[in-house]
Amino acid sequence: MKKATWIALACSAALYFQQAQAQEVVSATDTVSYQSAMKQISKLASSGTEEDKALLKLEAEALSKKSSEDLLTLSAMVYERALDNKEEAEKIRKEIETKFPNGEYVRDKEFSATFGGGKPDKSLTGNDLEQKYLEFAKRFPAENKDGKGSKHEKTAYYLISTRYAEEGNPAKLQESLGKLKGTDYYLPGVANALDDFPEDKKDYKVFGPMLKEAYDSSKPNPDAATPQSENDAYFHGALTPHYANALIADKNYDEAISVTNAALEEAHYGGYHALKNTKVLGKAYTDKGEKEKALQTYEKFMVASGKDSTIVADAQKLYGDIHGPSADFNVYLADLDKQLTANYLAKYEKEMVKKEAPNFTLMNRDGKEVSLSDYKGKVVVLDFWATWCGPCIISFPGMQAAVNKYADDSEVEFLFIDTWQREENYKELVAEFLTKNNYNFHVLFDEMKDRSKAAVTAYGIQGIPAKVVIDKEGFIRFQNSGSEANVEKLVKELDTKIELAKRG
Repeated sequence: MKKATWIALACSAALYFQQAQAQEVVSATDTVSYQSAMKQISKLASSGTEEDKALLKLEAEALSKKSSEDLLTLSAMVYERALDNKEEAEKIRKEIETKFPNGEYVRDKEFSATFGGGKPDKSLTGNDLEQKYLEFAKRFPAENKDGKGSKHEKTAYYLISTRYAEEGNPAKLQESLGKLKGTDYYLPGVANALDDFPEDKKDYKVFGPMLKEAYDSSKPNPDAATPQSENDAYFHGALTPHYANALIADKNYDEAISVTNAALEEAHYGGYHALKNTKVLGKAYTDKGEKEKALQTYEKFMVASGKDSTIVADAQKLYGDIHGPSADFNVYLADLDKQLTANYLAKYEKEMVKKEAPNFTLMNRDGKEVSLSDYKGKVVVLDFWATWCGPCIISFPGMQAAVNKYADDSEVEFLFIDTWQREENYKELVAEFLTKNNYNFHVLFDEMKDRSKAAVTAYGIQGIPAKVVIDKEGFIRFQNSGSEANVEKLVKELDTKIELAKRG
């Protein structure tokens, strides 16, 4: 580097630092609160300017001199995540362990070690996990200080109940779920436990009272001062098919039909819980002897959400029962597919936008630069994702099916942009993930450290997974966030969007 250039850079850096010092360092004040410090740090970290990076370092240094565990922990977080200084972060955490041997950091660290960071060792039984938690609670008696169960107690019994569910132990499952009553972990605990419970051991008559209580408690209250939270609404939906199954077990078909039909009609036979509710509603009608209504239920689902293979199999049996073995089910199915296609075209034509897609140049897994502009003249589907993103992973079987479908279509390209990864070895994690799941995605790596330069930022994406469909002229025609586990539905949606994008 030329001497003059080096001097210019050094002066520039010194100027940035002086400007940062001239500004107020919020964390340097004696009365700084965690909230005010966090607000300032979030602002500086999202800015990305050199001045704010320098000021962020001063904030971290000021926090590292505090006597509060919360503020010291915040300092360590800033050093590790925003300043990429793991050595300094570890130094501060060791200081926290020394100063606060029974503090929140040590408690969190020990709990994570005991419960495998939320994924307990599969060799441990539900009883093993429960004993481990009781030992942990003895060591940290302040765990139960609020009388309602701390975050560790709730997390522990959620994991314990999950393990009892996997073991097919109804008595211990209900006992451990009882520890969660009155907490925000109860509804997800019940819903997920019934999902995990082995089908061949599941007796809905046993679970009936628990499901009724959970279902009733999760209902939206029209007289409430505040509307039902999105979280409670989701788990009310997740509990509905389980509760309906319990009603069917008691031969209370009319109530089972009422609750599932209401849920499906409200969601227009779409959404997270549509498949399960459709299957239960069809079963309720079939067990009641109303096969025509069961078939109509399956029809509504397939026209709204696509041809799930299990729904198609159930519909085919009912179609034969109703119309006889000579009836042509494939003709019937093709007619439903035409209706679905027409519905999707009408829906997505209304949702089309037209705005210029920001260009980007990113590295692929082979270390080669790939630019969006390389694909001018093609419809490009972008999928922003990360290896830690559960909803991204849920949608990947459908995305792989779409990739396979368009493998020979020279007018369409899929680019999977790995983003928002904090791990240093994210490239290895991506390679391992793709190999393990046999996905042949064309992956590009986003800018991970400086988010102001990331493609995900340029596209204004707030949550992943996010999918963007770009037409041949380089205009965004569709952009949405969210996941979809139904392979047929996801492929049909992409088919429709790609077809509309091809039209320009």
